[in-house]
Amino acid sequence: MSSSPSSPGSRTTRRAFLATLAIGGAGLSAGAYTRYAEPTWLEVSEIPIDPAIFPAPSGLRILHLSDLHFGPHVSLELIERAVELGLAQRPDLIALTGDFVTGRLRETEAYAAVLRRLSAVAPTFACLGNHDAIVAAGPVGEIARTAAVMGLLRLAQIDVLVNETREVAVRGGRLKVSGLGDLWTGQNHPARCLTPIRGPGRESLPHLLLNHNPDARLAAMPYHWDLMLCGHTHGGQVGVPGLAEWIAPVRDKSHIEGLRKRAGRLIHITRGVGSLYGVRFWCRPQVSLLVVG
Repeated sequence: MSSSPSSPGSRTTRRAFLATLAIGGAGLSAGAYTRYAEPTWLEVSEIPIDPAIFPAPSGLRILHLSDLHFGPHVSLELIERAVELGLAQRPDLIALTGDFVTGRLRETEAYAAVLRRLSAVAPTFACLGNHDAIVAAGPVGEIARTAAVMGLLRLAQIDVLVNETREVAVRGGRLKVSGLGDLWTGQNHPARCLTPIRGPGRESLPHLLLNHNPDARLAAMPYHWDLMLCGHTHGGQVGVPGLAEWIAPVRDKSHIEGLRKRAGRLIHITRGVGSLYGVRFWCRPQVSLLVVG
């Protein structure tokens, strides 16, 4: 007995079902990629730095890592791979721009051993981020976390700069490195470590400034520095134009990643290594290398 041809209505229903199934499958695939693939797919980016703006020794290589966010959604293994990729770039100087943890610090000894690989190779400086630092009057648990992060970095032999400046010899020359306290926690005080601009001219040494939140550039503009390194934005964490800027936790939405010239100075914002909630989409975690000249 031959079967009767299907009706137009049944064909439409079947097509709708298959379309729904395809969309659902694509959604599941995109979700799996966003959660399990891209957050661990590290990208190494080499960024040329104009020596006319940052007059450091020619060929100086600065490794910039930020937003490691060791915690529930970012493994120590990912951070270690980022460190290995960074060291493979043969840096002369290493800058870490905050947010070392999400939540309570765990596995301090193991984490310090990973970070100590950086300071064993090149002078390594750090500033704190909003996940690391709080005001002295903050909750007891957060004060304990801040002390733990500071202890972690010292154990890793990393020089933590909280509104402080150092001079360092690199590649046959010298430069200044300053680190500001975090903006959101009220610890950002550029006047404590930077020299006010009082006329034309520049400082005698090139000046590198570490500053977790790029919004703090406004407070730093009246002072001398040449190149600012920031994190905090995660590049928006979702690389969809418009959505990325909306998500990025900064007031200035015009610059959420990459290198930009501002008022004769340079600001670099890296997308960071870790993430919040363990998701990234079209916004790979980044190991940044800045090369002068």
